[in-house]
Order: sequence, then C-alpha cells, then structure tokens
Amino acid sequence: MILFLTYNDQPSGVYWSQVCDVVAHLNTLEGPRVRLVALVSARGYFSIRRKVRAHSPDAIVLPMVPRMKRWRANAALVALACRWFRPTGIMARGVLATWMALRAREKGLVKHVCFDARGAYAAEWEEYRIVDDDALIGQFRDVEGEAVRSADVRLAVSEALVRHWRERYGYTGEEHVVVPCTLGRAHEGPVAAVGNVRSGLGFTESDVVLVYSGSVAGWQSFELLGGILGGALEAQRRLKVLFLSPPDNGIDRLAADFPGRVVRQFLKAEEVPPMLQACDAALLVREDTLTNRVASPTKFAEYLAAGLPVVISAHIGDLSALVEGQGLGAVWREGATLPALERPSSADRAKYRAFAVAHFTKKGRSTEYRSLLGALA
Repeated sequence: MILFLTYNDQPSGVYWSQVCDVVAHLNTLEGPRVRLVALVSARGYFSIRRKVRAHSPDAIVLPMVPRMKRWRANAALVALACRWFRPTGIMARGVLATWMALRAREKGLVKHVCFDARGAYAAEWEEYRIVDDDALIGQFRDVEGEAVRSADVRLAVSEALVRHWRERYGYTGEEHVVVPCTLGRAHEGPVAAVGNVRSGLGFTESDVVLVYSGSVAGWQSFELLGGILGGALEAQRRLKVLFLSPPDNGIDRLAADFPGRVVRQFLKAEEVPPMLQACDAALLVREDTLTNRVASPTKFAEYLAAGLPVVISAHIGDLSALVEGQGLGAVWREGATLPALERPSSADRAKYRAFAVAHFTKKGRSTEYRSLLGALA
C-alpha cells in the first residue's frame, strides 16, 4: 500500500481535482493500492471529513494537532498511520507533509517518500505571507530544502520548479517527474449546451466574453488584473467580463465603472464548466514573482478544456511558452494592452479542447504516475 498524505489542505475544487481525483486515478493503474490520509483542522472536523469522504470514500481523515505553530507534532499521527497500514511509500503533498513522511522513514516505518511539490513553498510564504508569523515563515527554506534533497522521488508541477530547486537548493539529481496540474473529473465531461447559460448571464451573441475564474487575492494579483481589464473595457466596446470569484471590492469598483459589462458569479466546482464554455476567452494574468514563475495554475487546463484561448502573463511556469508555441491564446507582457479579442471559431474551440485532453488529463499522464508508483512500491 501507498499512502497519499495531505496536511491542513482545505476542502475545495482544487483539493478534489488535485488530490481525490489523483488518488482515484492512481488506483486504476494496476499498481499498489493508494489510500488518502488527510490531516485536517479540528475545527469543523466532522464537516470536513464528510466532504473529503464524499470524494474519496476510503480516505482516512484525522484531526491534526491544533495550532499551526505545532505542525511538527503531527508526525506522530503519520507514524501511527504507518504502523497501522504498513505502507511501502508515502506520496506527501507539500513540504510539511513531506517532513512528516521523512520522519516516518527515519523510524523505519516506510521505505520511500515522494515530495509532491505544488510550487515554491518558501517563496510563496515569503512573498505573500500565507501566515502572519515571521518565525514560522523563516522555517520554510530549511524544511523545503530537506524535502527537495532527501525525498526518494519528486513530483513537480513544472520544469521551472525543478530549475528553482537546482538553483536554490543544489538539487542535482534526476529522480523526479513533471506533471502539470491536470483536469478534475468535472472538467472532463462533454461540452454543454451553452446558449441558455450565456443569455442567462446577460450576454448576447455579439458580445465577446472574457472570463476570469478563481480567487482574486494574493498571487492572483487583482490590482494588476483590474488595471488591465479597465483599459481593455475602454478600448474594446464589445468586450464583457465574467468573474467566477468570491465577492471582492475590486470587482465591485470595476462593475461600477462599466455598468452592465462586468458580471460576478461564485459557484460550486461542478457548476463551473458550463459557465466557462459559454465564454470566448480566458484571462490568466499574475504579477511577476517567484511563486508565479514556477506555477502551474489549475485554471489553465480548465480554460483549454472549455474551448477557450488563454491570455496569459509572460512568466507563468512552463505555460506561457506553451501558449506562444502551440497557438493556445496570447502572451501578455507588462506595459502592454490586452490584444483585441474575438469569439473563437468552432474549429479553434475543438483544438483547445483536444490539447487539454492530450496534455492535461490524468489519463494522459499515466506514464509519469506509473513511474511514481514504481518508485514507492
């Protein structure tokens, strides 16, 4: 058996697609059985447990030791899980879970550890202060360095992230695979009939609808986003913007400046695909930070799967070069205006969807996932 370990991850669409759906896919590959072990907040524990088990029915969901400052104490829970299940390996999501898995390996409770790296953790904490605690933030470089150097195998979301490991932590090996953030099951379904969705949002057939899906906080860079969109709405009279986001004052200000041309909705994850498919282009613009230079935003694959060209910043992980090289949209560079946008043809929509299926589904990455299972068996 292999354990897939997560620590303090909040239940969300990203968790369902990048954890629960990954575990489900791994269990189709005829390798060792993989079982999710989720350490979650004791606050709201039973509600979180119900949500996780709804997506991964055999998941082991345990209340973590309270208070983030005491995160190391959770190694005892991981050790207990190892004694009970006797796994050969642990796939640990993030640096803290990997630290706990490495402690279990030191005790001889597991043979192999995979560092499942979703980004540059120390950089993200330093640049965006995920918690307002200098002492805790200061621990992250050493913890991340150990995860990079000491894991038996590594899963990176981008080649850019691997280069970061080599530059910052002196990683010289080749014991890693690169798998970008892939589509969740909700986005792999057939194309929906979108006419009613589009009209229900107040958009006409002559409008060009640009969509932004996701949070607007921190590394999502709304201050930058708002300025770009304001200029585009001024210059492109047919353009309208749909935010699939939580409420935000910046969105409200933009809507007030452009009455009837900015719409916001906040939906459950399974409700998002038809909304995306009713649009004409997608925006993935973020500020130029180390966090973003190694990232693989989940939304990129979701946009392509919806048949949308992506307008992307010039520095987003491996994806900006992919957009430029494969004709998947347009690359936006700082100081420029957004390109003139038009509704894509049926042929172009089919092209984007086909690219997403070929490169951003879990099935399409089965070779990489099999190699991880082999390293952890």
